[in-house]
Amino acid sequence: MSAPERFAAFLLQNPYHPRSNRHSNALVEFLLDDLLESCPRFRIDAEGGKLAYELNRKVRVGTSEWNVDLVVGPPAALTSGGVRSRSIVRSQPSTFRIACEAKSIMTEHRKAQRNRQRDLDALHHFMHRYDQNTIAAAATVVNTAEFFRSPLRSEVTRHKKPLDLVRASIELLRMIPMRTNPSNGPGLEANAVILIEYDNSGRKVVSHVHDVPPAPQPGDPLHWGSFVRRICDLYTQRWGRP
Repeated sequence: MSAPERFAAFLLQNPYHPRSNRHSNALVEFLLDDLLESCPRFRIDAEGGKLAYELNRKVRVGTSEWNVDLVVGPPAALTSGGVRSRSIVRSQPSTFRIACEAKSIMTEHRKAQRNRQRDLDALHHFMHRYDQNTIAAAATVVNTAEFFRSPLRSEVTRHKKPLDLVRASIELLRMIPMRTNPSNGPGLEANAVILIEYDNSGRKVVSHVHDVPPAPQPGDPLHWGSFVRRICDLYTQRWGRP
């Protein structure tokens, strides 16, 4: 089961809350599993103790600070023991080879999509100030359901023409520049959009991946498969030599 499918199932058991980080934590851990399964160089380095990951890591560049959802890099010497619940140890990395943010647009799409676009555009600038070789990645979950109940509101929100709202969100996220190496200028190295129909407005919660258009299709840079392959390819190019 891929990360988007696992995340949809996770929502069934863990109701969404915009002030909780457990959903972003879950998605980036699912990403780690996909990388370990599909990226040989990443898996070899992880199993060999050459990589560690950390969630919600505060990264400082000059006087600026960013709480990054996932960072991956060589383990710091003093914490290389860490906690190992999978083939990559969870402990403090000494430097960051991968930095990934997990965002969501569950409701108020028109407002949230602009905020997410600004957040992710700022992310790659920040991480590349830290290190031009860091793979800056972002995955955004967009809700396609017509009805949604926010835990911050008493009433149920109805999204009129939800797929139109979703299309607009995708196009804004697609406008974030992409790059393969520092000579390309600023940009994310990998960018994904996951569509999930998440309706929690009734007694029964509905949560499943929306994988037909307007969802990014295989071959689209925003498709999850393309996203994982890009991270893998860039990781292998930058750190795959002996």
